[in-house]
Amino acid sequence: MEVSAVQEKPRASPMFAGMAIFLASEAFLFGSLFFTYYYLRINNPVWPPAGVHLDIGLAVLSTFILLSSSGAIWLATRLIRRGSITGLAATLLATTLLGSSFLGITIWEWTHETFSPWASAYGSIFYTMTGFHALHVLGGVLLMMALLIRTRRGRFSPCNYLAVEVGALYWHYVDFIWLLVFTTLFIIK
Repeated sequence: MEVSAVQEKPRASPMFAGMAIFLASEAFLFGSLFFTYYYLRINNPVWPPAGVHLDIGLAVLSTFILLSSSGAIWLATRLIRRGSITGLAATLLATTLLGSSFLGITIWEWTHETFSPWASAYGSIFYTMTGFHALHVLGGVLLMMALLIRTRRGRFSPCNYLAVEVGALYWHYVDFIWLLVFTTLFIIK
């Protein structure tokens, strides 16, 4: 039966494969950004330049928020498999709110940094990396909102939850990329 096959093997579907291919292409985008960052870092004697002071505490808080959102979407996939529509809705809402909080912190950071994108190569790559990541989080928040709307319309069940799995794959990818961005910008520097 077709519905049962979707329930048992969601990762064998064209939708899941399409998302995986899309994320692989996104890995090339972020890979080029990381290459650029480390190229600039190696070729600049002072890195980051004088006057750049990143708020590690705020970065840790936003990292905790984003990782918590990953836990929420993981729980969402588990709950829909067990038939909990209410649980799915609650965890999709939590993921949306946590992702939105991360974006709010990112915007606050951008407006309070002591350097600008055009001030130096560091400023350019910092804002480009965090900006592209923020755009991906925004896309994820919009995706979570779409999944929440579909949940409220009764579109998901224990036999029909592939879109939730695919959305979760995207969200986990965005969180993984943030861990690389966070490590690069705030830990390794």
